[in-house]
Amino acid sequence: MKKYLRLCSTGFIAAAVAVSSIGMVTDASGAMLSAGEKKLARAAKKEGAVVLINPLFSDRTAKRMGPAFAKFYGLGSGFKFNNIRKGTGSTVATVRQEIRAGKFTIDVHLVSAPGFFYAAQKRGAFSKLNSVYWKDSVELVEKAGQYHNYPYVVTPLAYTFQPVWNSSCPGMKDITINSYEDAVQIALKGKTISPDITKSFTYTNTVISLMENGVDMNAIWDKLKLTDPIVEFRTEPKIQMVIACERPFDMMNLSGRVYQNVLKKPALAKILKIGSYKEGQVLLGNQAAAVKGGPHPNAAKLLVDFLLSKEGADIFVEGEAIYSFRKGYVAPAAARPYLLDLSKHKLLGLKDWVGAQKKFKKVRGEWIKRFK
Repeated sequence: MKKYLRLCSTGFIAAAVAVSSIGMVTDASGAMLSAGEKKLARAAKKEGAVVLINPLFSDRTAKRMGPAFAKFYGLGSGFKFNNIRKGTGSTVATVRQEIRAGKFTIDVHLVSAPGFFYAAQKRGAFSKLNSVYWKDSVELVEKAGQYHNYPYVVTPLAYTFQPVWNSSCPGMKDITINSYEDAVQIALKGKTISPDITKSFTYTNTVISLMENGVDMNAIWDKLKLTDPIVEFRTEPKIQMVIACERPFDMMNLSGRVYQNVLKKPALAKILKIGSYKEGQVLLGNQAAAVKGGPHPNAAKLLVDFLLSKEGADIFVEGEAIYSFRKGYVAPAAARPYLLDLSKHKLLGLKDWVGAQKKFKKVRGEWIKRFK
């Protein structure tokens, strides 16, 4: 049953719980696999590879996830995990094009784009899943008002955009960001970055959610324009601008990008600051599905389920500092300082995750008037 509800609850990242092993058998890899998983794993091992397209997983995460996935299902050291990373809009465009052409290179699509997943599934674009782990996430996915359409589309993870700044740059020592008004203060003139919402489903859905919840984003854009921002799309180049003091403040980035750079250069932990918005944090659930017709159909189904498992969640949460919907999940210690305690924040969703896409043209048009 598809779900696209308003976000109405908080506090769903809590203590870890054990996964039931009833009806499970131990694979040679040491993982507890069901009979269905073992059958898929045998076929996936013969396929020898899987191709994931997504906008989020860094090279470090992908390099860790591939071996972990292969080990979990006993697929062998020669199994190839291919991670293709593009923007949210570009991942959708790529998969949509393959569906229309009936020629496939992609096995699994992971992105926050409820409207696309809804429309694609109506066309029968995704394989039917028989997930062992969806039961551990569905309660919190629905409680958090996120879209899913099981047994074809699941929602394994989420992230939220936060303000990020470099306190060591000129004029930034006393800057604190607690609201969208703070993010467009004139003291930040020459220091800001505007997110290019025309290229991103998640930026656009964030803006729509804020508007639905009473934030005058057109007034925010007007004030942001007065700060003479640079327009940039991807979070990685934006965080590099912040680090280099080229543009020391970004109103919409990911705490995980700070985390990843601190891992490379620990001294950054003292100067890179992460804020939150009192108006609310828009939680952006990412959907995942196995593309019907993909070159590795059995591996695709296994990978979708792996993303829902604790072992899979540990990889992407530790790698990206994002949120798992697993009930009782505790994030790895390294990522924990970069994750919000969601029980202490106002969380926002959308009235209609699927219908929101009809608003994209108008919302993006208002942004374009100011910045393009």
